[in-house]
Amino acid sequence: MKIQTKVMLLMTGVITAVVGGMILALVTFEQRQLAQVERERMAAIMSGMERSAFESLNFHDDLMLLSYLRFQMKEFPEIEIYLVTKNGYTTVLGSIKSELTYRTVAASAAGESVTVQAGFSKAFLRERRRHENTELLILVASIAVIGLGLGLTGTLLVNRKLTKPVAALSAAADKLGKGDLEAKVDVKGADEISELGLTFNRMADNIRESVMTKEDLLNTLTHELNNPLAGLKAYMSLLRNPKRLSTLQETAQAYEIMGVCVGQMELLLSNALDLFKTTTATPLVPELIDVGVLAREALSLYYPVARSKHIDLKFQVPERGLALMADRKLLRRIITNLVSNALKYTPEKGSITVAVSDEKDGLQFSVSDTGYGINKEDEELLFSKFYKKSGAGGKKTKIPGSGLGLVLARKAVELHRGRIWVESEKGKGSTFKVLLPKLASGDFI
Repeated sequence: MKIQTKVMLLMTGVITAVVGGMILALVTFEQRQLAQVERERMAAIMSGMERSAFESLNFHDDLMLLSYLRFQMKEFPEIEIYLVTKNGYTTVLGSIKSELTYRTVAASAAGESVTVQAGFSKAFLRERRRHENTELLILVASIAVIGLGLGLTGTLLVNRKLTKPVAALSAAADKLGKGDLEAKVDVKGADEISELGLTFNRMADNIRESVMTKEDLLNTLTHELNNPLAGLKAYMSLLRNPKRLSTLQETAQAYEIMGVCVGQMELLLSNALDLFKTTTATPLVPELIDVGVLAREALSLYYPVARSKHIDLKFQVPERGLALMADRKLLRRIITNLVSNALKYTPEKGSITVAVSDEKDGLQFSVSDTGYGINKEDEELLFSKFYKKSGAGGKKTKIPGSGLGLVLARKAVELHRGRIWVESEKGKGSTFKVLLPKLASGDFI
């Protein structure tokens, strides 16, 4: 049974009980009132008889009493007969027409006494009582109908107001249970049901965030593993064709780079998990790094890919070493993701230049390509999750990857309190730049 039906039945029962109680109280009150009126009417009749009897004795006027009794018989039709007894003589007024009940009064004055008996018709009294009860029943029925009508109308309105948000909450919960992660409740007011709606919305947000985090994690792992896998596939292709590796040294170098790729994949699995663990910042593990050596090591993964696409991959670094206190894993992530991104959007026979320089504000790392370029309106979306730019002329060219590379690079840069941005011109290529700041002492972070 639905809660709306339950509430309706409950409130209907309560209203019926209240109206029934009110009717019972009203009937009891009215019956007491009718009985009181009946007693007062009878008392008035008997009081008039007694007063008239005394006056007739005081004035020695028997006709006065008889005239008054005839008047009473006209005013009170329930009186069928009067029996007046004085000095042993009885005078009868009226006649017996039905079963009677008698009331008697006696009076004495000036040495004389008189007794008056009044005969009341039981049938007349019953008929009058029945008529009064019928009127009372009509009154009670009218009050009951009006009371129940108003009560049921109020019940419908209150029931709708109370159960509508509950029904909406139930519908939203059903949608959420069926996989609709956008299910929400429209909350109005500040009562307990509204609080329940707010709690449901927070729960739905947490579930949605949890599911999206899992999807992000899966896509991140997929994206990150694509980079070393691409290098591994390229060198495996070279090893299948011995003619392409002319010397033993080149073969050994290929195996060495393949080993680096495998190790890099192992590291990426733990790195991607750390990136999405909690809302707190991933702790850095700083160490002194030669950025030129690290960049050259990271680029070695992409030379086979660049050669396969006939892309000229160049690396520019000052002759003197560039030392930096940074997290080796995250710095490698910045470099590999920017280079991988450039390779995706650079057409065949293009060029990519990776440069590291010591600037006034810090160490700058840049990746320039001769790709399609980026529209100004797209630049703000580049660092959004799952965003992937179209190919040349806005065509939906199939681009490998998940669209998370720049997001991961930005997070790694922000953990180092650095800055990442893009400079691009449509049709002429793009340059992604990363600046890692120095401390006041002049050392790098």
